[in-house]
Amino acid sequence: MSFGNFAREASRACLALLFISLAACGGSSTATTGLNTTDCTKPSASDQNGCAYVNLTDATGDFLSYTVNVTGLTLTRADGTVVNVLPASTMVDFAQYSDLSEFLTLASMPPGTYISGTITLDYTNADIQVTDSTGNAVQVSPVDANGNAVTTLTLAINLDNTAALVLLPGVPRLFQVDFDLAASNSVDLTHDTVTVQPFLVASVDPNLSNQVQVRGPLLAVDSTGSDFTLGLHPFFAVNGNYGNLRVFTDTSTTFDINQTTYSGSAGLTALAAAGATTAVIAKGTFNFSNHEFQATEVDAGSSVPGGTLDAAEGVVLSRSGNSIVLRGATLYRAGQTAVFRDSVAVTLGTSTKVHEAGSPSGSFDISDISVGQRLLVFGTLTNTNPASLALDASTGFARLQYTKFDGSVTAAPAASGGGGAMAVDVKFIEGRPVSMFSFAGTGTSSGTDATPSSYQVSLPSVLSGIAVNDPVRVWGFVTPFGSAPPDFNGTTVADYVNANGLLAMAWANPGSANVFTSMSSTSGVVINLASTPTPLVSELVQGGIPTPLSSLTNGAPTVKATLGVFAIAQNGVVQVHVTYAGFLSDLTARLNGGAKIRGFFARGGFDSTTDTMTSTQVAVVLQ
Repeated sequence: MSFGNFAREASRACLALLFISLAACGGSSTATTGLNTTDCTKPSASDQNGCAYVNLTDATGDFLSYTVNVTGLTLTRADGTVVNVLPASTMVDFAQYSDLSEFLTLASMPPGTYISGTITLDYTNADIQVTDSTGNAVQVSPVDANGNAVTTLTLAINLDNTAALVLLPGVPRLFQVDFDLAASNSVDLTHDTVTVQPFLVASVDPNLSNQVQVRGPLLAVDSTGSDFTLGLHPFFAVNGNYGNLRVFTDTSTTFDINQTTYSGSAGLTALAAAGATTAVIAKGTFNFSNHEFQATEVDAGSSVPGGTLDAAEGVVLSRSGNSIVLRGATLYRAGQTAVFRDSVAVTLGTSTKVHEAGSPSGSFDISDISVGQRLLVFGTLTNTNPASLALDASTGFARLQYTKFDGSVTAAPAASGGGGAMAVDVKFIEGRPVSMFSFAGTGTSSGTDATPSSYQVSLPSVLSGIAVNDPVRVWGFVTPFGSAPPDFNGTTVADYVNANGLLAMAWANPGSANVFTSMSSTSGVVINLASTPTPLVSELVQGGIPTPLSSLTNGAPTVKATLGVFAIAQNGVVQVHVTYAGFLSDLTARLNGGAKIRGFFARGGFDSTTDTMTSTQVAVVLQ
């Protein structure tokens, strides 16, 4: 298998995470090979079985669509008992879950010590699309190392012996399995293929830092308990019993129900009035100490895709009058499943109703829809030709979604004051290069249109620790059309000095035996920039912005770590370590035994003053 050109021209792969959250709530059980359908709506220590909360997500990358069919998911106890926790096959687009995760199923299962797991993926009807060097979508075909079409793959993982998953009555556990697409896929745009070689890692009780999403039909509302129950239907699944989930709300929970906004108890009352079977999507966090999903946002009825209206979600590439172009759009046909369609032309009108995510009391209209804004819009598809899709939303509904962009700071926030502001040299908006966007009309006059090289960002408060030239990712909302500057109202800023950088290296077959000049569990591993053969890929990626390792100011980079998820894949078997010392000991022994490194991928914060990455996740592919 050739890793090919892993740079942006060949689309750097994203990192997909499969979270399997296990909340123990049962007593003893006999061995079983099937899925116990005991209801996990209200787990308690008096139940016979444990409850598995299965959750999927992926980290940011350049896959526009990575849709495959998940046909099997199992966990294996130390006594050999295999438990199937997936009730039915489910199509999943991993590329849609870069900033959130979604519950896949809730399953009751016997307690015990679980030491491994598998997931089976069917690529037969896969829809995998990547960006080319200009940001346009290219569909690629999945192949194996020999160039043959990939059909069904079963991915296996073995846990660290010191960190097995122990499922006990009344003890909640979180089991996180990471389907690492960066280490698993290599895109070749010369032949429009992606070579698939699965890489899976897992860890027990990690921090669940991203937003969690659940969806399904409404079953009941309990106003007294400030909660409601839905029947889980993940990823637009229609068939299969995926379990029932209680969703808790509070006074700060926002609701968008049948295109009307509410907050707190008023939203719960409106949800009850909407009635059973109403489609619901809730976003929030999951508290494993009390088995409660706490919603921060709830959308229902005609405010969610899949109802009586067509819908499209993507980023606004340009605007002229009431006409906009969405790029990287997911298209939801009325009453049907979602498909990826790269470009959709949308017509707005004065009757288009506009809301903003998380702002139930705000007043918005189509003037708030500007270039660079991520948008979910409902209407009627008037042109179904994939090459010229058109959606009429002139009497429809649009929701301003949280939007992200990546770039480097050109003017840092002030150190003091009541508010905050900064300027950023933007490289990518929602994963697309800024060269694709037309910012004409975004400013109060032609001379004040947004300028990507000096994108003006307002912040809700002063931020400290962000310096000029720092790579950042910013979340928030684009300033209304025709009102810049500022160009963007930021709500959250992530500094890649602290997290989320990717150091990636890859070699052609048979790999390299001299990747490191030194290896130490305390001082870290030092990358050998003169490794042989010359690596096909050797770069640091921060928010989609690549930097060749050879151009770093302090020479060869160092990767340090202590605790995290460190995995080695060799001969179809992945071994996971939770300590850097154990990982390096294993890796050293294998290299001394004649193994060679085909791929090295580390994630973490990167300090450019010392060219040191402090990593929490490392994946190594050995030949």
